[in-house]
Amino acid sequence: MKARAISGPQSPIRSPATCMTAGTTEHAEMSENSLDESDIHTKLSIGAIVSFALTSAICSLIIFIIVATKIKNENLTMEQCILEKSTKLNEVISRLLSRTHIISAMMEIREDTSDDFEHMAAAVVDDPAIMNIFVAPSGVVSKVYPLHGNENLIGLNLFEEGAVAGEAVRAKEQDRLTFGGPFPLPQGGQALAGLLPVFLGRPGSGKDFRGLLGITLKYPQAMADVGLDELSLYGLGYELWRINPDGDAKQIITGVGDHVSPFGRFVEKRVSIVDADWNLRIGVAGKWYDAPEIRAMIPVALLISFLVAFLMQKRFDLKAMKKLKHMAYIDSLTEVFNRRCFMELASLRIEMLKRTKEFGFLIIFDLDNFKKINDTYGHLAGDEVLRVIPGRIKMCIRPYDLMARYGGDEFIMFITCADATDIADVVERCRRSIAGKPVEFEDKNIPVTASFGVAAFSPDLDLKTAMKFADEALYGAKKKGRNICDMHGNCELLPLYSGHG
Repeated sequence: MKARAISGPQSPIRSPATCMTAGTTEHAEMSENSLDESDIHTKLSIGAIVSFALTSAICSLIIFIIVATKIKNENLTMEQCILEKSTKLNEVISRLLSRTHIISAMMEIREDTSDDFEHMAAAVVDDPAIMNIFVAPSGVVSKVYPLHGNENLIGLNLFEEGAVAGEAVRAKEQDRLTFGGPFPLPQGGQALAGLLPVFLGRPGSGKDFRGLLGITLKYPQAMADVGLDELSLYGLGYELWRINPDGDAKQIITGVGDHVSPFGRFVEKRVSIVDADWNLRIGVAGKWYDAPEIRAMIPVALLISFLVAFLMQKRFDLKAMKKLKHMAYIDSLTEVFNRRCFMELASLRIEMLKRTKEFGFLIIFDLDNFKKINDTYGHLAGDEVLRVIPGRIKMCIRPYDLMARYGGDEFIMFITCADATDIADVVERCRRSIAGKPVEFEDKNIPVTASFGVAAFSPDLDLKTAMKFADEALYGAKKKGRNICDMHGNCELLPLYSGHG
């Protein structure tokens, strides 16, 4: 086939051996790829850690919101319960103590009214929490109902003996019902006591103290109707306490749980029962993290965090593999296949051609006087030329035709065509696309031409040999003046190779 020549700048002709040794640039690019790969693995590790940290933070925030909501609801429950129980406690104790007012209104204290007292006391002792009711003229117990089991109270001077001496004095001095306890009983156990002073006389004429009317309540049965034990249904505990009137020490009346200590989370309310001040404290049973749902959330949150980190790691791995594959097969400057990728894909194409009996051509071209371009316009201009030229070539070939950077300013293509005439037309279009328009760089127009060498494939020809033939043809194009295409002699034997004619 006759070569067509277009005038262009001349440069020393390089030999086929020189054309075949274009590995320096490729090795440099592979070195850069190795550095990039190391950097990717570092980013992947950081990405997984950041994903884990962010997911953990989000899960922690969710747990915090749940715990805060739980605490808020528990506080509302405690506030509601303490209001309800303090009111109920006052109501229950006051109702029991009111028996003394009933008896006081029904009788005067006389030493000869034992029959009347027993009759009236039997009428008001209608609650199992009442242990006894007694009369103490001048403070000395003379009558008690029921008498059985309470005989030791007869003759007891309430002002001088027993645990209620303080309450007896206050009742007389303040002229009102007093309440105290719990007190230890001689027969064992504890009790609560209420003492009502009885005075005779009319308002304005002075009063004559006649004695005390008292009631003893079983403890803790007297508070059974308050329902403090129901608080455990809400996960709450309680503590009922007072300041001991015989000193300043705190006296625990009753309680359930050690969580209502001053260091726990609780609410407290003062309960005034007659003249006694009790304090009801209700607190949460256990710490916030003791709740089963919270204990379950923590490992679930960790599991979700690890799962998200794992998925992010896989995602980054896939992106890294894609990037590494791109770096392994794509030339970073020209964005076309590199030599290694071309060798793999071309080998597959050759095997396909053996089955389909089609014609295949290998084209190697390089830019004429490229060193002079670098020396004249600079290496950045040379890089711009290398970026622009592949784009022009792609406009002249089909999407499925192979094109790669062979090394330096040299490129290689694998194209299937009907015959040698068709490939000559394709190569000529490529040559004109390069030579027909200078490459613009900054404010310069850089003229560029290229020389092409073409070789044909045959079933008995391997890829390396075909590349050697194409390189020899390229060397011939250089000798003939550059900016032309030269066909290797094996292109003329294509019909014989392919079996067509």
